[in-house]
Amino acid sequence: MQPKQLQYFITAYATKNIQRAAEKLFVSRQGISKTIRELEQELGADLFLRSSKGLEPTDFAEALFPHAQKLLDEYNYITGLNTLAKQKENVITIYALDNIVKYLTADFFHDFRTLHPNTILSIIESPDEAALNALLAQNADFAITTGPLDNTVFTLTPIFYTHYCMALSANHPLATKERLSYQDLHNQKIISKGRAFRCFRDNMEKYILGNGLNVDIFAEITDSDVALKLVKESNVIYISYDYIAAMHKQPDIIWKMLDAEITGQNMYIVSLKNALPRKICRDLQIFLLTWLAAHNKDKIIL
Repeated sequence: MQPKQLQYFITAYATKNIQRAAEKLFVSRQGISKTIRELEQELGADLFLRSSKGLEPTDFAEALFPHAQKLLDEYNYITGLNTLAKQKENVITIYALDNIVKYLTADFFHDFRTLHPNTILSIIESPDEAALNALLAQNADFAITTGPLDNTVFTLTPIFYTHYCMALSANHPLATKERLSYQDLHNQKIISKGRAFRCFRDNMEKYILGNGLNVDIFAEITDSDVALKLVKESNVIYISYDYIAAMHKQPDIIWKMLDAEITGQNMYIVSLKNALPRKICRDLQIFLLTWLAAHNKDKIIL
């Protein structure tokens, strides 16, 4: 008993008409009739009484129908599992910092898919620590995050250097300054990624709170569009990166580079040091580095 035979029988049973069943399955009337007759011969029993009015299921068909439906459902389920298993071999899972996908743009995915049509990129935006934990748990092939990182555990390949910068509304009192320092944040309302991100948590503790600066943390959010709306409407300062600034140039928003001893961080594509990468993962890493350079995205220009 073949899945096609079961499908044809179930559809004929439901429609009670060969022509309607054929139309529903997008096959010929002759094809469905032949398949059902072959099934009847295989089972040694008639399934339908045929007349000019259509099909009348026999007692045998009535008894067979629920089992046929269950068998077909099980077959489709197993087929689906098999498809997922095959796809998993071609899936590259990447945990990345927020806005990395937006920075790469749709062109990156289109270009990669053109060269590797059977490979699926699965990118999950997450805080840096969650990305590294996914790598350690072997739930990800790569992480895209900032340093510093333990190079005895991870293999680090820099993809670009990103500077800290701050966004202000054009009418903010600090908007006329060429650069902003951490000290400029004293008594200011600020927005940042927040304490879920190690990179920002460390900087906040070391350079702002640790220096006795008084800041009003207005919100901790990763959505840059919402953050910039608050910059314009609530006159807050948004602490961010220049790769995010490069995507959000607006006439009423002023971006200022940070004037500090440490002005930024490397952004890395990270993998486990002792893990043997699959070929498709090596292909992805080479493609990413080449693509960023070719599209002038390996260096941030504001």
